[in-house]
Amino acid sequence: MTDTHNNIPPGMGWQPVYIKKSRGAGFWVAVGFASFFFLCTVMFFVLFIGSLVLNKALVTSTSTKDKKHVVETIIEGNGENKVAIIPVKGILSNESAEGLFVEKPSIVDIVKQQLGQAADDTQVKAVLLEIDSPGGGITASDIIYNQIIKFKTETQKKVVVYMQDVAASGGYYISSAADAIIAHPTTITGSIGVIMPLINVAELINRYGIRDNSIASGNLKEIGSPLKQMTADEAAVLKGIIDEMYMQFVKVVSTGRKLNIETVKKIADGRIYTGKQALEKGLVDQLGYLEDAVNTTKELAGLTEATIVRYEKHYGLADLFSLMSKKIVSA
Repeated sequence: MTDTHNNIPPGMGWQPVYIKKSRGAGFWVAVGFASFFFLCTVMFFVLFIGSLVLNKALVTSTSTKDKKHVVETIIEGNGENKVAIIPVKGILSNESAEGLFVEKPSIVDIVKQQLGQAADDTQVKAVLLEIDSPGGGITASDIIYNQIIKFKTETQKKVVVYMQDVAASGGYYISSAADAIIAHPTTITGSIGVIMPLINVAELINRYGIRDNSIASGNLKEIGSPLKQMTADEAAVLKGIIDEMYMQFVKVVSTGRKLNIETVKKIADGRIYTGKQALEKGLVDQLGYLEDAVNTTKELAGLTEATIVRYEKHYGLADLFSLMSKKIVSA
């Protein structure tokens, strides 16, 4: 047997071999994520501090004078004159909606703000309200209605309504303020009336031996309570309120559609109408699509050419951080 050590030159021995362990892909992924989150944290604090310093300049206000977050998106057309499309979508309410970063203004505030912008813009010659709403609160509906009337009176600019899927109850209430109403062929509208939802669970709780021992200062203080049966006097009081609100609705429709009160009452029994039925009843002026509504608006405004723009609310990244900082500071 040959000794391999004998083949090694004199003065030299076996040298240890060191193997460098390479780092796996997981290590670099972890480093990448750590770096990313570190940079995000730094950016967050920079923007957060900047927002606090520049709070007055950046914080969004729901005031009607603050229009910096209303942006125009060009839909079609050209020319110096403009027709502004203002979308009115969802439940009509004057309550703002809380979000993670932004407290979204109520639809009442949004419409008021956008009508204000259309009023101040001398290039806007008419407004097209794009309505898709099943209604909402009677107060919110009446406020929007009066905003439209005020806009028309002060600016002498025409307002046209284009009904989409639904423009019922409060959605029709605000539509009555328009100079013309165009309904999509599949629109559901009408529902002219007022409702006060009341639930009574008195019999249910009595069945389980539960008694309502509320103490009130007057016979009508507990009116509408779900824990007791409604009396005839209570029902009469509530019916009087509903009738008054109903007549307010009827007068709004009568004025806007140029129909006499009795005619409106006959069709205002709370039922809904298709676009075609509404046209037959005189509740809308024509059936059509958005382009038809645009053409009608241009015609009423005396325009042959116009740039059609849609108003939208927009928030930038800096605004989101500023709004968040405001919420934290005010907490």
